Parts: sequence; structure tokens; C-alpha cells
Amino acid sequence: MIPEVKVLAVCGSPVRGGNVEALLERSLGVLEGMQGASGELLSLAEHEVRDCRHCNWCLRKQAAGKRCAIEDGMTSIYPRVEAADVLILATPVYFGRLSGYLAAFIDRMRPYVHGNESGGMLRDKVGGSVAVAWFRMAGLEMALLTINQFFYAVNMIVATPEFGLQGGSAFSSLEGMGRREGDDRLLVLRDELGVASAASTVSRAVELARIVKAGRRALEGA
Repeated sequence: MIPEVKVLAVCGSPVRGGNVEALLERSLGVLEGMQGASGELLSLAEHEVRDCRHCNWCLRKQAAGKRCAIEDGMTSIYPRVEAADVLILATPVYFGRLSGYLAAFIDRMRPYVHGNESGGMLRDKVGGSVAVAWFRMAGLEMALLTINQFFYAVNMIVATPEFGLQGGSAFSSLEGMGRREGDDRLLVLRDELGVASAASTVSRAVELARIVKAGRRALEGA
């Protein structure tokens, strides 16, 4: 039996319906041809995610599924993260790095490192990173590496695409040259290699998640 895999794709752009979200939606399309794979897109632009205040509440006081002392959009996001087998994190590139929206989200993942109940819960889940830049040499790799660093910190397995090294990377201007054309605001979808790299990241992540789940089943049945 092929293990079922749930993918949660998190869009870290403040722009609703923008290039990062469009790229994620297109990338999740690969799941349609994969038996037992399902995906959900979560836009941080639709949730209030406040900064981690490093209060250390999660180290000692977690109970009844409550992961963090802060009551905001993360309260409903934590269960979705935990239910997923694959976590795809996507960001626009701002000054050579990831967005503040996604940085706040990642910082609020601290309960999965130190939480007295949730510490270690992301271990062996699969992560994939995606970044969208306006033009070439704007910091795509730094943004991807920053996301991957989070995956390493919580002992996740990092999926890399067939087209690229660190994750899916694409440009939101024509040929990554900072040029626009007409009123088309979703130019990322014209970056064929970029779209392929993001889709490949999702596909590879599902493949790895299935290997992990199948291996776990085999060990439990041994």
C-alpha cells in the first residue's frame, strides 16, 4: 500500500494572490497525479503571526495541545503543521533574505525544539524551500538556505529539486532582468525553469515522505 502524504505549503508573502502564492499553487498541481498525496496552501497574509518573545513558556507550561503562550493566528496553524508529512515554505526575497512574515512564522516554531510536549514533533518530516526574487543575483540562495537552516534545526529531512541545489527558485520579472510586460502581475508563471524547480521540490518531498513512512511501517512490523 502506498503511504498517504499530506503537504502543507506556507506562503510567506504579504501579497495575497501574488507571485509566491501563484508559484505554490502551480507547484501543488503535481500532487494531482500522485496517488494518496494531498496538499493545502496556507497564506500567512491571512493570519496574524506575532514575533516570538522568547518568554520560554513553551519549555515548561505546554498542556492540552496549547503550544505557545501567544494567542494569534499560530494557534490554528500549529495543528496543521503537525498533521502534515511535508512542509513547503515559500518566501519572496527581500534585501537578499526571506520575508518578515516567514521569519516570524519560523521563529514561532520554537516549541518544536524546546516544548515540554511538542519538542521533537517535526523530526523526520520532510521540508522543502521555495523563493521568488524580482531579478537575478538578488539573494535567492540566501533565502533558501535560511529556510533550510530551520529544517535542520528541527531535525527534518530537506528535499532538493532536480533543477537547482537548495530548493525551488524563480523570478517574478521577465528572464529575471527586472522587466515587466503589460499588466501581467504573475510573471513568475512565465519562468518555466523556476516553476519546474518548485514543482520538483514538492514532488521530491512527497517521494521522501513516502520512503520515511514506509520505512517506519516496516520497522514497526518487524
